[in-house]
Amino acid sequence: MIGAADCLFGIAYTIYFLASIAYGANLFAKGTDWSLAAWALAVAGWLAHTGALALLGLGKHHAPFTTFFESVSFMSWSVVLAYLLVDRRGKAPALGAFALPLAFLTIFVASTQPSYGADPLVTRDHSLKIHIAMSLLGYGSLALAFCAAVAYLVQERRLKRKRLGLLSRLISLDEADNLANSLAAVGFALLTLGLITGFIFAYRDWRGLWALDPKVVTSLAGWAVYAAYLYAHNVKGWRGRKTMFLLVVGFCVVVAGFVGVNVAGVGRHVYRPGAFGGDGL
Repeated sequence: MIGAADCLFGIAYTIYFLASIAYGANLFAKGTDWSLAAWALAVAGWLAHTGALALLGLGKHHAPFTTFFESVSFMSWSVVLAYLLVDRRGKAPALGAFALPLAFLTIFVASTQPSYGADPLVTRDHSLKIHIAMSLLGYGSLALAFCAAVAYLVQERRLKRKRLGLLSRLISLDEADNLANSLAAVGFALLTLGLITGFIFAYRDWRGLWALDPKVVTSLAGWAVYAAYLYAHNVKGWRGRKTMFLLVVGFCVVVAGFVGVNVAGVGRHVYRPGAFGGDGL
């Protein structure tokens, strides 16, 4: 079962790469429309990825985000899921040129990291599973909001320089702004749920100054950036480059907390056996 999961991961990895090429080609193509083929590849990759996660969970008898590789892979899966829900059969193919490469690169980063065994506490504590799942799904939505923000900035630069012949199929500024706002709102809600369930777990099971843990600090910093963006956009009515830069900064903070903490090996959120429930927690 684990071997089949590894095979499906490899298939998903390959298809995401091909879908990235197809979406990129469609963005630059002037005649041929590659959007349907790219969409079909994205769906096929996501289905293979879903099968891999299911087989992995069944084979190892734990949630498919209990090691660092699994959690990053789950985030990549959630990015593609968010994109497919937004796209709905080719309604936003230009966004796929940003979303699918990000999903592919996310799995690539995971594959370069050491594979630690599952933490026993993560496998049996349901509140911790909910915390991780909500956080990773939120990261997926925020990652797609980041893609929409980058698409907005690229389109704005293109229009200012009057390079109308290039990237003619790029998403419009209004569409990018609306999508980024909706995705940021969903991601912010999921991230908030993740933080609340994480605080409940930490208060119950951790000792010491857990609020100063690097992952907690970066998560709160990212949450604050997104809260500032939603307030500026939906309450104050801000639009344009400034709000898009807030989304870019917010996602960079999220990535620094999610990936950087594990790569640096600091804090209590590092994916290794005993990290979440060992002595001193």
